[in-house]
Amino acid sequence: MGTLLVGREGLGARFGLIMLVGSLLVAAPANADDMDDRLAAFKLFTNCEPIDFRVGGLHPVAENINLTREAIIDTVEGRLNEAGMYGPDSDTYLFINVNLSDEAFDIILALKKQLYDRYSGESRPATTWPTGAVGTHESSPDAILTAIDGLMDKFLGEFQSVNEEACSQR
Repeated sequence: MGTLLVGREGLGARFGLIMLVGSLLVAAPANADDMDDRLAAFKLFTNCEPIDFRVGGLHPVAENINLTREAIIDTVEGRLNEAGMYGPDSDTYLFINVNLSDEAFDIILALKKQLYDRYSGESRPATTWPTGAVGTHESSPDAILTAIDGLMDKFLGEFQSVNEEACSQR
């Protein structure tokens, strides 16, 4: 292995390189934070406009454990109303889907916003913010409804954070 010798003139360039790398490392978090903010805005920003929701179909197991669409609707609608965010005619909506087996559940909660495709000139709903939960239901709807309520907490917290300024001007 060879040895690299740096003369006095090389020290200035080396110091400059170290300073450049250091300044980039300091600037990187600000750029990363800015990128995170922009991504969160894309996913969740609605200018504080109300949102609707839709509930997917339920597996026949739901009847066996007394889980109804109405119970899911009441949970979600209640939380959106509490937050002053429910708008039944909105193009932006939460989609809630509960998959069931004899012992377990899988929930998907996703915000769907109208996105414009400049190539086709059409707008269609697309998932911009998904979350979910899995668990066991022990033949009762309680764990599922509690999980949906927890997912609504997560959604509302992040949604209100991103839309805070717009909501304060409403």
